[in-house]
Amino acid sequence: MLTQTPTPAPRKHWLRLPHWRFAARRLRGALALGLALLALIVLATIFVPMISPYTATEIAGKPLMPPSLAHLFGTDTAGRDVFVRTWVGGRNDLLMVVLVVVASSAIGTLVGVVASMSSQLTDSILMRLTDALISFPGMIIVMAIALVFSGVGEVGPFPRGALPAVIAIVAINWASYTRLVRGEALSLRSRDFITAATLLGYSKTRIIIRHLLPNLATTVVAYMVVDAIVAVVTIAGMPFIGAGIQPPAPEWGSLMLAGSTVLYSAWWVTVMPGLVVTVYGIALSLIADSLLAEVDGGAR
Repeated sequence: MLTQTPTPAPRKHWLRLPHWRFAARRLRGALALGLALLALIVLATIFVPMISPYTATEIAGKPLMPPSLAHLFGTDTAGRDVFVRTWVGGRNDLLMVVLVVVASSAIGTLVGVVASMSSQLTDSILMRLTDALISFPGMIIVMAIALVFSGVGEVGPFPRGALPAVIAIVAINWASYTRLVRGEALSLRSRDFITAATLLGYSKTRIIIRHLLPNLATTVVAYMVVDAIVAVVTIAGMPFIGAGIQPPAPEWGSLMLAGSTVLYSAWWVTVMPGLVVTVYGIALSLIADSLLAEVDGGAR
């Protein structure tokens, strides 16, 4: 009688499986921590100005008072409360960051997708323009555009100087999205589902909307998170060259600039807003790392 030898079950790798489970848990933990820190900062920018007994511009006490229960971050050289000014400045900066990132990603994604789906001539023209913007010193363009539009006053929730800064940053920032999106879109065009859609006679518009954009979304969102870090650093650096939000409206960069003259005697004027900016950067870095890991995992 013939007997059939049972096939042994595949052995689980004793190290690899726990390693990937640990990595997945670590990534989820990093994402949760990043989102929690970012949520705390956003909530503080909303509610601290609402519940604070002081406004961002009023004299709240003696100049250069150290941190205390009455003034958690101390007071600045004019006697204004640094705590409320930090969170009002954060609200101004975050509004600008959102506008910069959304506008840059929208323009850059559109140009990148069009370049990837167009003729070689159109693609070459668009990419040469993109390369020129990327290679040119960005801060010079930002400063020039910001100074040209410096006469623009307050617009809605944006204080004087905010919109010129946004326009200046978007004018050069979209190019990096174009380079990223074009490369990803060209890679997707060689995939079977795009080839099948082309053979079925789908229009380029339908292929872009139904197939390219959904598959580009995760990569673009991950880059938007990274770009939000770069944007806030750029915005915070603009007061150092005389651009950006104009006093007396607070902004993280202008707060740190104002405190630099009294750094050794009143460190809190610069350090406290700087700590908030650092936590903001850490939060977005944790989120970006998790999203980029997801993109890399999907690619594999």
